[in-house]
Amino acid sequence: MKNLLPITLLAIFASCNQAAKPPAQDSSIVNDVKDLVPVAPPPAINVTTTQILTPDSVFDDGSIPTSWENAGFEDPADFKQFIARFKSWVRQNQADSIAAVIRFPLRHYPSATDFTSQYQQVFDPSLKKAIDTLRLDRIFRNAQGAMIAGGRIWFAQLPEGYRIIAINPE
Repeated sequence: MKNLLPITLLAIFASCNQAAKPPAQDSSIVNDVKDLVPVAPPPAINVTTTQILTPDSVFDDGSIPTSWENAGFEDPADFKQFIARFKSWVRQNQADSIAAVIRFPLRHYPSATDFTSQYQQVFDPSLKKAIDTLRLDRIFRNAQGAMIAGGRIWFAQLPEGYRIIAINPE
């Protein structure tokens, strides 16, 4: 019995260590490929458009947001398009464009001049990253409006359009 175990192990090792033989070439496959008609690649998917059109009934953490209507927004897709533009402004450091959609005075920024002079401190790398990675189908909202970046920026729909109504320090 003692001699049987080493022999069995040797047989298993030898069978596992066999080199595989290369498969025979099937020339019919190569010839058939030559006859295929080229197919156009699928159309590119626009992530922004997809996120604008995607319903956002449940967030990643499992919470269910309030309705857009309860948050005061009449057209969620239009607001998401506005946020896409806002994200572009932040990426390109367009402080004047951002200031144009702020409802002044804000607690820390009484005027557009005050805001633009402090833009680099307000929109620091961490806030810019939070805004840049924001999914448009994951915008938090409640009866006070819509917020992004963990509550650092709040928006509302006002008679004059979408406006930033609060910018909170980190």
